[in-house]
Amino acid sequence: MTKLDINGNTWQFLRPERAAKYIAVYERTFVEGRKHLAPITTRRQFATAFEILNRMNSGQQGVLLADDVGLGKTTVAALVALVFAGSKKRVRILAPNATMMRRWRQELEVHAAPVQTFAKHLDLSRAMRRTSDRVRRLHPGTIAVSTHGRAGNLSCDLLIIDEAHRARSEKSNLAAAVKRSRRSIGRVLVLTATPFSIDPNDLARLLSRVGGHSATAPMRKFSRLLDELWRGRRAGAPDELAEELVQSAEAAVEAIRPFVIRHGVEDLPAREQAAFGKVDQEWEQCAEEPPVELLEAMLRTDRALALGRRSGAWAKRRTNDPRHHVGSHQLTNDLEAILKHKSDDADHAHAIAHARVAKRLLKSNGAHAKIASSVRSVQRIVAAGEKVLVFCDHHATATELAAALARSLRWEPAADGAAPAIWHEAWARVFADVHGSEELGAQARARFDRFVDWLCSPGVRAQVYSWMNGREHAEAARLARTLESTRARRLRQCETIAKHARDLYLQLIDEESTSTRSILSNAHSRGLPGFRLARVAAVCDAGDQDGHHPNVFFPKEPDATLAVFNSPFGPDVLVATDRLSEGIDLHLFCRHLIHHELDPSPVRTVQSNGRIRRVNSWAARSKQPIRIAYPALRGTRDEKLVEIMRYRLLQFDLLLGGVRVEVKPEDESAAPSTTLEILAHARSRLEHLRLSL
Repeated sequence: MTKLDINGNTWQFLRPERAAKYIAVYERTFVEGRKHLAPITTRRQFATAFEILNRMNSGQQGVLLADDVGLGKTTVAALVALVFAGSKKRVRILAPNATMMRRWRQELEVHAAPVQTFAKHLDLSRAMRRTSDRVRRLHPGTIAVSTHGRAGNLSCDLLIIDEAHRARSEKSNLAAAVKRSRRSIGRVLVLTATPFSIDPNDLARLLSRVGGHSATAPMRKFSRLLDELWRGRRAGAPDELAEELVQSAEAAVEAIRPFVIRHGVEDLPAREQAAFGKVDQEWEQCAEEPPVELLEAMLRTDRALALGRRSGAWAKRRTNDPRHHVGSHQLTNDLEAILKHKSDDADHAHAIAHARVAKRLLKSNGAHAKIASSVRSVQRIVAAGEKVLVFCDHHATATELAAALARSLRWEPAADGAAPAIWHEAWARVFADVHGSEELGAQARARFDRFVDWLCSPGVRAQVYSWMNGREHAEAARLARTLESTRARRLRQCETIAKHARDLYLQLIDEESTSTRSILSNAHSRGLPGFRLARVAAVCDAGDQDGHHPNVFFPKEPDATLAVFNSPFGPDVLVATDRLSEGIDLHLFCRHLIHHELDPSPVRTVQSNGRIRRVNSWAARSKQPIRIAYPALRGTRDEKLVEIMRYRLLQFDLLLGGVRVEVKPEDESAAPSTTLEILAHARSRLEHLRLSL
């Protein structure tokens, strides 16, 4: 691998001590609705980008950037990409999905103008030219952003692969494309927050893509030892096993150090940690006592399915489905499968009897105990004026929970005495200077009108009125003055209602997000969440249940919903699945997260938690803790699953994300007692193992 044909002076502007001057330039070119930069975080990101460029320039094939969730890997990679493009190099960026692809383009656009102003020697005239998602041939100085699934000809001078663990398999489309183009790819920058949570073979392939062939053997040994540790397959004295673990970890870290850079949130200086907010550990224990009727229904369902398996009415191996513990949907569906089957078998007759009793118990019991518990928790949070994010593993569970929340959380219609026409005129006054003196074109006018219609919709109007201390307004000018002077959510950490509305509008009409612009152009005000008096949105596949839950907002594309949730307006509750567990910012006005239904992978849980623990989070700005809850049903497998998951999360950063094994409560070897003792011996020595700069 030859050295880069880039003068080392090209990236001297990325020296950490120059971060403050860069921020000053950034603020001068700042566009309303975009994020502000935190000085201490920008210094670290500059240092990381500087080191990546140094390593690549020295002849190294690439780098695996494994910073913790929320530390700004996208920003670091964007700075590296702009240096390459500004030096007339070709850059390709592969994101895991269309939402992340749009975020990448926005990140590049955010930094392109200040970098060009700050580093005048770079030529970024071609960098931000719009290109299609699939570009066969790149011109010097251009950057193409696409998705993993559209990876074709990858010929370029720098290839950036985001969330690489999503396409880590050798059989994936991305792996095949990288293999085909390996001779025409110059340098590779791989981004993933979970290096040791990836299968050893897949991690070895990622390391090989950045030139880390020599690190494969010690890395595999460490991963294998971790695997055996979590599965309880290692025998011996805890102190001896701890010593073996420490030695293996030290060897693995030293082997991958030249190729991997990793910062954990807990490694950061106290000042930077404060920008993320502290996590309230005490709030994690939320156990609910299930009613006897629900326990009996689940036991009878388990028995009915076991008998159904004997009679052929139930083809699946599992009878005690984890979904039975988090909602009624799967319980009811499984019971219906037994009841619909026709058979003269004696076992099936007994299965039918159990299923009928279980179904009757579920009907008399009302809402599932865990659904009811999560609803009560969310109600308390929303009553305190806060937003809350709820994660579920399955789409059907998310839909069921969102519907229950929508039934319990509704705005009272605004009793402000102002006619809709007064609200429209007031908002028109608020936005009078947004477009300057330029005349709006037909499309821009349509987008603006749709947005104002949304601001005047029953839900948003009721929400805004709740912030105005019950003041009535009979004229538009007076109402506009109130919007300009009253803080959103009546909190001193918020700007005025008018300021937040203008910021949200500018973000929604961002040229990079075609989905949000099309919503404002082609749809009425119902294309945005929050227009109804219900206060819940759900990013999940509701299937044919969508029409059965008219009070829940189910977006076709999440961009606009995420933008609204990241403002003071709109839904107070966002229910989501794995679709939003990575690469999405949901932290600007939310510090509460509830894992109603856990994904079996600890990695997914860590990724989900990172949605609200990010730089300049609402927790940090409001000086209140981040609250992450793992509710459980006492005395059930759900409680055991939550216990094991929480334990593994505590060890996640200590073992560099080494918790790859899925949580399976039925596996008795997953009990943490022996592992806990081993880690207690190893903890003091493992804490020094860091890959940070």
